[in-house]
Amino acid sequence: MSEYTRYWIWLQQSIGYANAKVRTILKFYPTIKDFYDGGRQEWILCGCFTKKEINNLEAYSLAQAQNIIDKCDKLDYKIIAIDDELYPRRLLEIFTPPTVLYVSGTLPLIDTSLCIAMVGTRNMTPSGKRSAFTIAANLSQSGVVVVSGGAVGVDSASHRGVLQANGVTVCVLGCGINHNYLSANAPMRKQITLNGAVISEYPPDTPPTRYTFPMRNRIISGLCQGTLVVEAGEKSGALITADFALEQNRDVFAIPGDITNATCFGTNNLIKQGAKPVTTYTDILEEYSGEFTIPQNITLADGDNIPYIPTAKKKQSIHVNKPSPLQPRIEKGDKSNTRLRADVSQLSDNAQKIYNYIYNSPCNIDDIINETGLPVSVALSALTELELFQIIERRTGRMYHAL
Repeated sequence: MSEYTRYWIWLQQSIGYANAKVRTILKFYPTIKDFYDGGRQEWILCGCFTKKEINNLEAYSLAQAQNIIDKCDKLDYKIIAIDDELYPRRLLEIFTPPTVLYVSGTLPLIDTSLCIAMVGTRNMTPSGKRSAFTIAANLSQSGVVVVSGGAVGVDSASHRGVLQANGVTVCVLGCGINHNYLSANAPMRKQITLNGAVISEYPPDTPPTRYTFPMRNRIISGLCQGTLVVEAGEKSGALITADFALEQNRDVFAIPGDITNATCFGTNNLIKQGAKPVTTYTDILEEYSGEFTIPQNITLADGDNIPYIPTAKKKQSIHVNKPSPLQPRIEKGDKSNTRLRADVSQLSDNAQKIYNYIYNSPCNIDDIINETGLPVSVALSALTELELFQIIERRTGRMYHAL
């Protein structure tokens, strides 16, 4: 554990997760402690923090950060801060690297391994289950580290394929690793830690929200050279991971599916947009044959003896009267048929600027950059933020539409 770990936890808990400003601190301060010791005046002079963030930096204490460390010590969890020698250098290449990683098990040597993310729908078909399980098992036997998200469906099938092969897999959660997320998968997560790791950027007991899981997808793709989307519908969250992979300049693979099955529409569209089609695990290995030594003689998984893997239950429609803070507000008596603006006041300044620009008409990324004057990486981060909160969506032709 880094000697400055509690300072990084303090920063993370003060300014939030997936905040690119951590890069500013890494660049301009010798250590995070130097930034901490500078105090409010220094944080103001830094010029990149909002008033709210500065107030949070003052309000959150090192003692609170130490409480998180003590909790992890008690649970035998490791903490890897962004300045730690064990922190994956590959994550430093993404625009919003996690400030801290909480780890149960042993994080493999990410930077010297071929790592492939496997993601997809929670409502997988029998074919999708076989594909995920067998490809994960065969990749694992070839020495690949398989990274996924621990959810039901394709995630679980991928993890279990690796476990069947006695390989190494990393499970990236969108909640704290001590939170009882999907209790049915608790034995699987425990087994993962024997050879691999269950990790999260959230403190141990953090519950999941509708935003934490999409946000963790950048870590799944960021750890890997490539992302394989096994099976996904047009609005599947797995496509967010594919988007992150593209933004991170990583490879995207997809398995072609039944053109009449809605759970395959997303993957088929990815292939039309340039993703590399995969029909066998060797299609992935061949992409990296010049970089990694691939074992020649392995025992292939055939998919005949796949253990029970749960899929998502169908969601029931729930009527909610109270709008969430980021949903359009409808005033009484408003009978207008026009699309209402979302309340984006809680989002970053750049996200608000982009939303105001694309609200009236769809735009592509080039138009957005030219109009707002934002650097490409900053604009992509703000667009991702808006997508995570389901305020905009990207459609055919990489056009962004306000919802």
